[in-house]
Order: sequence, then C-alpha cells, then structure tokens
Amino acid sequence: MGICLMILQFTPFAIIYLVTIAIGLYLFHLAEDISFAPGRKLVRLVIIGTIVWNGMYALQLLVIDPGIFLISILIGITGIYMIVSALLLFALSYTGREQYVNFVAFVLLMIIPILILSGIATNQYFSLFYTSINTYAVGDLILFFLEYGSFFWIHTGYLCLLTGFTIFLLFIAWMDYPSLYRRQIGILILVILLPVVTDGVFILKFGPFPGLQITPVILILVSGILLFASSRYHLFSVLPRTQARIPEQLNDGLLIMNPDGILIYMNPAAEGYLLISSDQAVGQKITDICPSLRIDDGATEISVLDGTILEVRKNPLLKTRTSEEIIILHDITIRRRAEKGLREANRQLSLLSSITRHDILNQITVVQGYIELSRDKEMDAELSRYFEEMKRATEKIQYEIEFTRVYQDLGTQEPQWQEIDFILRAPCRTRLICECDGYAIYADPMLPKVFENLFDNALRHGGRVTEISVICKEVDGSLRIAVVDDGAGIASEEKERIFERGYGKNTGFGLFLVRDILAITGITIHEEGVPGEGARFVMIVPEGGWRRDRE
Repeated sequence: MGICLMILQFTPFAIIYLVTIAIGLYLFHLAEDISFAPGRKLVRLVIIGTIVWNGMYALQLLVIDPGIFLISILIGITGIYMIVSALLLFALSYTGREQYVNFVAFVLLMIIPILILSGIATNQYFSLFYTSINTYAVGDLILFFLEYGSFFWIHTGYLCLLTGFTIFLLFIAWMDYPSLYRRQIGILILVILLPVVTDGVFILKFGPFPGLQITPVILILVSGILLFASSRYHLFSVLPRTQARIPEQLNDGLLIMNPDGILIYMNPAAEGYLLISSDQAVGQKITDICPSLRIDDGATEISVLDGTILEVRKNPLLKTRTSEEIIILHDITIRRRAEKGLREANRQLSLLSSITRHDILNQITVVQGYIELSRDKEMDAELSRYFEEMKRATEKIQYEIEFTRVYQDLGTQEPQWQEIDFILRAPCRTRLICECDGYAIYADPMLPKVFENLFDNALRHGGRVTEISVICKEVDGSLRIAVVDDGAGIASEEKERIFERGYGKNTGFGLFLVRDILAITGITIHEEGVPGEGARFVMIVPEGGWRRDRE
C-alpha cells in the first residue's frame, strides 16, 4: 500500500493571493447590492472566475505536489474560460449583437474548452497539454512550471482569438458610437488588455520570477475598478446598444444621406412609407427612390403612392458643412384628415351661425322699428322709460350678435408670418410712429384686428391722443412689441380688468378679443403704462414666434 505525502511550504506570495480571494468575495457581495445590468453580470462572472483562479494558484504555492498542481491547473483554467467567455458575451450584447448570445453560441464556445480540459485530465496518458513538469526555486520557494504540449498552444491560441475578437468588437464600437460612450468603452478595452499583457509575460517566462503568475491579482483589481465605475458613475446603466436600437423602433421614417445625396441608411418605417427595401434603396440618390421627396430646409409635405401624407424634415447629422444629413418622415395623414373634417364642420357651423345671425338681426331690426314708431305715440313718462330700456337692450343684443360674427373666425385659419409694419393702419387724425421695420411674427390672420382694437381703445378712452407709437425690442430671445399713446393712461386697478369680457365704458369686447387672438400662438399682452402719462400695451412674442426679414 502506497502513502501519498503532501509537502507544504509557506511563502509571502501566497498571502497576496489569499488576500486577493478575500477582496474578491467582498467585491462579489458588493455587486449583489448594485442594480446595474448587464454590468453587474459581467463583474460578477469576472469576480467568480478570478476567485477560482486565485484560489487554485494559491494552492500551487502552498502545496508542493504534482498531483495537486495538475488539479489546480484544471480548475484554474476553468475559471479562465469563465472570465474570457463572460467578456466576449458581454461585448456581443454591449455592441448590439445580442442575437448571438444564446445557448447555441454558448455550446460552440465550450467545445474547445471541453477538449482542452479533457486533454489536461488525460495528460498522463497522451501528454497533450504538457510534456513534463519542472521545478523552479526562488530562495526557499519551490515553483512548478510546465513544458507545454500541443493542446496548451491550442488553448492559448483560442484564448487569444476570443480576447482579440472581444477587443475588436469594442474598438469598432469605440469608433462608431458617440463620445458619451467612449470613456466606458475605453475602460472595457483596458480591463481586457491589462491581464492579457501580464499573462503573456508569464507564458513567455519573462520577468524576475518566471514561474510566478500575477494575472489573477491584476484581474481582481480590474474587477474592483469595474465595480467602482459601475456603482459610482453608473458606467453601464445606459448602453450604446440601446441607442443603436432606437432608429429601428421609431414609427417615423429615418433616412440618412451623404453630402452627394446618396442614401446610406433607411430604417424599417421609411421602408414602409416609401415602399422599397433598404437593400434596394441604399446606394441610390434620394430623388431616384422617391421623385416627390423634396429635400428642402424646414418642413415640407408629400403624398406617397398609397395616399399617405408625410411631413419631411431635414437636418445635418453633425454641425459641419460636409456632414451627412438626416431626413425624418412623419406620418400626418390622420392629422390632415382630422383637420379637413374639422374645417368642414366649422364651415357648416359657420354657415348655420351666419343664417341664424342674419335672421336674429332681421328680427331685431323689426323690434327697433316698432320701438321707433311707438315713440311717436302719446304715452306717459313711465312707459316712455320702458321703451328706452327696451331700445338699449336691443342695441346691446345687436352688438353682441355682431361680435359673434368676428369671434367665430378666430383660430379657424392657420397662423401665418405677418410683417408688423405692413399690417398697421394709421388711425384718423392721429400720428402713427412704427419702429418695427422688418419684424414679422407668427400669429392668427386676425392680427390686424389686434392693432385696430388697440388704436381704437386709445382714441376712445385716452382723451386727446395725438400720437401712437409701435415699438419693437428684442429681450432675452423674445420680442417685445409696445403700443404707446400720449393719452390719459389707465388706472392701476383697471390694468388687468380691461381684458375681461364685458368690462369697459363701451362694449368691453375689444381688449378681450385682442388677448384671445394673441394667445393662439402663445403671445401674451399686458398694460404697463403710467396713469396720466398714456397707455402702454406690451405684447411678448416667445422665441421662435418672431423673426426679422430685413433690417
């Protein structure tokens, strides 16, 4: 009966690997509490593989026994395959190739590792992984190292192939993805390159201690860096693969053309709108694909073969003169049909309102005629007062009916760009000064009514008004348009109430109508004049709602 004795040795180097294992277990515990994915899965798999590798290498340092050495080699290489495979699968997922991350891919990846591990387990019979085991002494420390066989070089080549392909995927992503992701991709490449360099030094037996493998220690440090970056800076919380998927999921069509007008990208929605596949379209001129597709600055509308109405917008992909341009196709068919139906409904309501208003005004005219005839008859003072009240009430009804004729057209037409100095009409016997040359604002077609009512308000309530000024001034991106007169001004307590419906000395509809016309396109109005020095109505046009066509 034979007795197998294991020879134990102590070395400070073993303490480094045992401490590394403890750090790895702590990092694995920290990774459990951090909710980032798939970054957490990557770090955890790397940590597990690294703990296994460190544990087996510490065993090699502490036990001088060829059998234990070979077992530690077998288990340690299993940890190495775990690390390399995890990095490759993550790189595939990270760069938008997650369709390859499946069971079949995993099986294919494991074919060569299983052969290698089988070669190690049966090496005593075939000498495929190593041909001999030699010892190397560093002071009192005894190290084993192998004379490599053919399977070792297959193993090394396979690891280099997987690692190189992983780095290649990340480098391509580093070149293609926006700068937002380049820092995290650079960290990933560094994570892979550091252990590759140290492992190469070990395999080629360079350095002061040719038999000492420091790559497991480097890997646990790398895992710590990854974990810190993921938890502190949310390194993998938003992956570029998510951004890469966005164009494919959009309902809007997306085209990208180069400076020569050649199509270089088309998303699935654009294929559906233009009834052509990207394989057929890419490489052709945009105008050859769809002649009606006018590529103008701003927004245009086109109709395609199936009757779909598309809004077309063009923008540069980058802020350079020679940049590719992105074209967005937005389906507005339903909106245009709804607008058409709304216009038709408004037309019918307007017709009904017009007929009804006409009939009511006719009846009011009859009532007013009878009131006038009644005034010629003998009647007492009280009855005469009743008739006067009836006349005033009838006139008020008549004016309100007339107001509905103006108000019914409000907002029924598309807003349009209108140059201020072109729409102003000077009131009678009053000097008009305009300091708005070249300024145009985007407003309802009833904009001229705004200035007409403001001028009328000044003449009616401002006393002896001799001059009205319209002044434009750009302030913080917006445009302030002030209508100023030299009349009596407006009392402080009335500055807001004058915009209420029915408030005022006349009918109370003028300024109420003004505010509603302007509000259609987001323009506000208020009064900020000094009582006794004249009224000052200020309109504020938001950024994007005004422009200057000429100086």
